[in-house]
Amino acid sequence: MKTTLPILFILIGLTANAQLKQKLADTHFSNFEYSKCVEMYDELAKKCTSGKKECLPENVRKAGVSHYNLFEMDKAIAHFKWLEKNNQLTESDRIFYIKALRFSEKYAESEVLIATSLANFPKNQYFEKMNKSTNNLSSIFADSGYFTIRALDINSGQGDFGAAYFNNSLVYASKSKNAGFLNPTYGWDGDYYLNILQAEFESDSTLNSPKLLKHNFISRAHDGPVSFNDDGTEMVITKNMLGKKNGRDVIVLALYFSKLVDGEWTDLAPFEHNDPNYNVGHAVFAENGQKIYFASDHPEGFGGSDIFVSHRIGDHWTKPENLGGTINTDQDELFPFVHNNLLYFASDGHFGLGGLDVFEVRLPDGKPRNVGYPVNSSSDDFAYITDSKCNKGYFSSNRSKAIDHIYSFVKDEVLIDIIVQAFEKYEQNEVIPSHPIILKNEVTGIEEEYFSDKNGKLHLQVRQNEKYTFSTSKDEFKLQNPAELYVQKATKDTTYNVELILLPTKITIALRVIAKDTKKPINQGKTIVTSFDSGVDTTLITNEHGLVTLTVDRNKRYNAYASKKGYIDAEKPFNTSNEDGKIIELELELTPIKKGEKFKLENIFYDLNKSTLREESMASLDKLADFIVKNDLRIELSAHTDSRGSSTYNQKLSQARAQSCVDYLIQKGVLLKNIRAKGYGESQLVNGCKDGITCDEEQHQENRRTEVKILEIN
Repeated sequence: MKTTLPILFILIGLTANAQLKQKLADTHFSNFEYSKCVEMYDELAKKCTSGKKECLPENVRKAGVSHYNLFEMDKAIAHFKWLEKNNQLTESDRIFYIKALRFSEKYAESEVLIATSLANFPKNQYFEKMNKSTNNLSSIFADSGYFTIRALDINSGQGDFGAAYFNNSLVYASKSKNAGFLNPTYGWDGDYYLNILQAEFESDSTLNSPKLLKHNFISRAHDGPVSFNDDGTEMVITKNMLGKKNGRDVIVLALYFSKLVDGEWTDLAPFEHNDPNYNVGHAVFAENGQKIYFASDHPEGFGGSDIFVSHRIGDHWTKPENLGGTINTDQDELFPFVHNNLLYFASDGHFGLGGLDVFEVRLPDGKPRNVGYPVNSSSDDFAYITDSKCNKGYFSSNRSKAIDHIYSFVKDEVLIDIIVQAFEKYEQNEVIPSHPIILKNEVTGIEEEYFSDKNGKLHLQVRQNEKYTFSTSKDEFKLQNPAELYVQKATKDTTYNVELILLPTKITIALRVIAKDTKKPINQGKTIVTSFDSGVDTTLITNEHGLVTLTVDRNKRYNAYASKKGYIDAEKPFNTSNEDGKIIELELELTPIKKGEKFKLENIFYDLNKSTLREESMASLDKLADFIVKNDLRIELSAHTDSRGSSTYNQKLSQARAQSCVDYLIQKGVLLKNIRAKGYGESQLVNGCKDGITCDEEQHQENRRTEVKILEIN
């Protein structure tokens, strides 16, 4: 007994120590203090990795997550591999594992894991997006030759990021200097808290030694990053505030504003949409301070952190709007920057090289594009800002020993070769030589006029990543559509072709009038072309070739009419739709007048089941009156019905309709003795649509007609 008691006390002590370590590690982990718990989890995880029975896989998981958040990816991968081997990988673990593999440039392994993860969790948006994009890896390197990057001399080696332009300086967040007597450290990674430094430009590319930005709100917590309005008179800064999550006190990010008055920054004013239940940070001004874009893990977002926008109205800010699922994913979108309707942001939810990658999207409805290597790497790349031309600026990355540094970049201007041609659209499109073409830069709003060459071609160079609109105009033509061009990824030696299609709004009518019996042209014949839409008549006299020509509108309906003394008038409706030629050729045949000749009178309409003439019938009757008087004729005007209804009713209706026409003609000067009305009802059908036979409406319409028969030539 004397021997066993000390051993028992030792075992009890070891057990108590293990329980205390577990509790302490879990407390630090729940407070996101990974630097304080990672070694404890490594020790606790050894029970699993060494094969002991008393094993908690959750400790392996937390060890992996802790190493991941400390950017110790090899150690994180080792823990996730153990979970994979022992069938302990959760859906969330797989996301960490994939990101850790990609961060370590183990792309082949990550692709296998992505595929198996999607098979196990087919509804997971992250797995689906990654799986669809794995073949796009090479495209991220396509523009690498255009960029020159270098680490800034002002980097401290302790963590510097989030550069912002401020007057003639760069302002950024740094862990290199900390206010306060105790110089406290941050439990996440064990480093100092952030403070705001300012480095003045000595030249375009050289910065002086950084100093603390002069302000009166330095704190013993994180200060930064910051953004300034265009004239440098207002700041928006990200700081810590005390919040609540799951009933516990937590630290969340919040936004505050300060104004520069007499060289001093005013006391901080909180953003009215800060919330103790979630983070609101990384804000940037846009539109001269009238908007801010920021990141937030608002619970109603898409997951992780999303990009939001809020508008300034007076002294208030509108309710933040989520930029939507094209930009935001179920992972993290952070560090927005906006210039000329281009939004740059960092994301680990869109396909990239690993970690956070920088993406570009044209607002309001463009699609995100990875800005590519070497700005992006397998590490975290973020906080991208540009100058006014978007071809140089700064970004942050932890690609060097997992420590944040600020890098400058210079991007060679990528010019895109364009050939623009304007065409007149006919059966064969015709190029237009020496023709003006308008180019508008939609980013700057500048319009420029150019002229095509003698072959109808205009050769131009435009900039990549700027949106252009091409347009042109010409009398009696309408531009089908302006042409838009927005090249995000230029392929070397590729020329883009832009076509502008001008649709002719006019067309020439060549109307020929001939005698029906001899086919010879009728000279000095009268023609009238009437527009159904406007009612306008155009009267022309034929030449010795029996020809008249005139220009009319396209896509309209017309009626062509011809007359000559000694001949029966003729007319033909036509339209100018679906015509892609330059000329429409029409021919009207005039039949010589002789006794007993009969012809149909076109465009005579009555009210339904009535004898009342409709107004559109008057034009045809006016021409008939002129024809009868001019040729001194005696005629019979007859009306006919279809077979529907009783024969008695149809006979009565047709007689009344014929009489209505005769009454109108008498009003127009036709002598009563030279005209008679005759109704034939359904007695003279021109087809087989008699009682008991089923016919369509078009067949019935053939029977409903008004005819003229020449009785005498006086």
